[in-house]
Amino acid sequence: MKTKLFTVLALALTIAMPVLASQTSLTGVLTDDMCTKKHMSPGKSNADCVRECAKHGAKYVVVTGGKVVELHGKQEQLSEFAGQKVKITGNLIGKSLTVSSIEAAQ
Repeated sequence: MKTKLFTVLALALTIAMPVLASQTSLTGVLTDDMCTKKHMSPGKSNADCVRECAKHGAKYVVVTGGKVVELHGKQEQLSEFAGQKVKITGNLIGKSLTVSSIEAAQ
């Protein structure tokens, strides 16, 4: 009985997830979760620091309006825009955004 209930709940959650996610556009600085606003690699540009941190396991994030949102997907594009002000669009769930597009922002 518990197995059936668990299966039904898992199926309902799977169906509901796309509804819970919302397509959102954010504009902010693309950085990493280790350094966020202050980069710690002396002698390196912000972009190089972000890429270096990402190579060592840090996650890409966008800092916007004082909030930090973790970014998922499109790793090559995220690396390309590291350290820059960007407009990122994707599905936002909580503080996590699955990226569908990214472009430079003014």
